[in-house]
Amino acid sequence: MILLAIAGIMFAAPQKAEAIDPVTMAILAPVAMKLAEASKPYVIRSIIGTGKGVFNIGKAAFEVLYLPVGLGEITIGLPFKKGRAGLKHIIRGGVIAPTKIVVHTLLLPVYMTGAKINI
Repeated sequence: MILLAIAGIMFAAPQKAEAIDPVTMAILAPVAMKLAEASKPYVIRSIIGTGKGVFNIGKAAFEVLYLPVGLGEITIGLPFKKGRAGLKHIIRGGVIAPTKIVVHTLLLPVYMTGAKINI
């Protein structure tokens, strides 16, 4: 496979660079500015939605830390009636938080569209 990749690179046709002349760029610049102004609200909404989605993923990642807290409560705190709270923390950090991470990661493209989703 390595030999095939090297042969493909060696015998590939070189690409020709084509530059746009300055006159064409000067003619198209006002059109590009109008398009940029028209798309500005959508881009801003997408950036905000993406930030919220990434924040939700990070928040769920920190909720995984409930798992060691729950394990500590189960082992050390059992004589002090902390067993039920420890079990809740184990379920929250070991089952719910990873599920939230997966769901928010899968929903990240939807967040990028600017859609408002509350989970």
